[in-house]
Amino acid sequence: MQNLLRWLNILLVLITLTCFLASWVSPKVFWPLSFFALPFPWLLLANLLFIIFWASIRKYQAFLSLGCLLLGWAHLTSFIGLNLPGSAGEAALTVKTFNAYGFRKEATTGKRYTAEEMPRYFPTEGLDVLCLQEFPTYHPKNYFIDYFRNKAGFKYVHAIPNGALAIFSRYPIEETHTHYFVKHFNGFQWADIKVEGKLVRVFNLHLQSNGVSGMANEVAKEGNLQDKKTWNKVKGMAGRFKRAEQRRVEQTEAVAEEIQKSPHPVIVCGDFNATPQSYSYRQLSHGLKDAFREAGTGLGTTYAGKIPALRIDYQLYSPELQALDQDIRTERLSDHHSVVAFYKWAAVD
Repeated sequence: MQNLLRWLNILLVLITLTCFLASWVSPKVFWPLSFFALPFPWLLLANLLFIIFWASIRKYQAFLSLGCLLLGWAHLTSFIGLNLPGSAGEAALTVKTFNAYGFRKEATTGKRYTAEEMPRYFPTEGLDVLCLQEFPTYHPKNYFIDYFRNKAGFKYVHAIPNGALAIFSRYPIEETHTHYFVKHFNGFQWADIKVEGKLVRVFNLHLQSNGVSGMANEVAKEGNLQDKKTWNKVKGMAGRFKRAEQRRVEQTEAVAEEIQKSPHPVIVCGDFNATPQSYSYRQLSHGLKDAFREAGTGLGTTYAGKIPALRIDYQLYSPELQALDQDIRTERLSDHHSVVAFYKWAAVD
């Protein structure tokens, strides 16, 4: 039995190392490797269980998984925040990013929350900047901009008609820019916001989704591995995943180029639709710090949909800033949790 477990442990370590490798290989070069970026939380759990098991019977095999996790320490801290709870009292800027799911109350009918319901379900006290994805500017009777500007107190707004991205700020907004990749849905925008006399460029992103969760659920519930239709669906899922991964890389490269051109420190917020083990995340986080890794505590799960334990919503920031604390908050009106980070200007040496 122990011999079988030993070989299973070796196989697990090889899969985990492949997961680590996924962040270094572009899906344009070899897209199947991107699959391995998804199950990291479960690979982490399995490795921890093997460490505990081998250690409990005093076997050196515990070093297999232990060495693997130490080698991928940056991946571990991208999912589990090991920081002590911070203090937001010194914060000069508090930023919240959230995929609002159109503020839909009912997905099937499209019924949305009313302006009167918003304070109860989406409180905004203590926030300075709000970055929203899947924001319903395309909704014919849009009252959300009026609510956030006039009732919630965000005097400054950057959102274009028929788009799905919006930045709201209590601080003055100077220059702005918006670019959509797909039908005014997936894209990015930025706004230069003046905080304590200095400008910071806040990016708001919503990148390409894999779009396979619905098909995966259908295969899991109704699929018969002996049925040709099931395998056609699996093939269709793989093709959709490949196209989505490659399209997201193209979007990531465009955003990364825009970040590099910024004359000001940046905060990059949004729904990346990519895990920290992905190539897209590594490209976007180059030269930036991750608010969760620097100041978060506990599990980093931000997706509340049918695929569990995913972290796909982020706040990245320039070294000119310092993250004092970072919270992941359950909003109950979307399949995403929101990410709130508290910043101050970093001390100059």
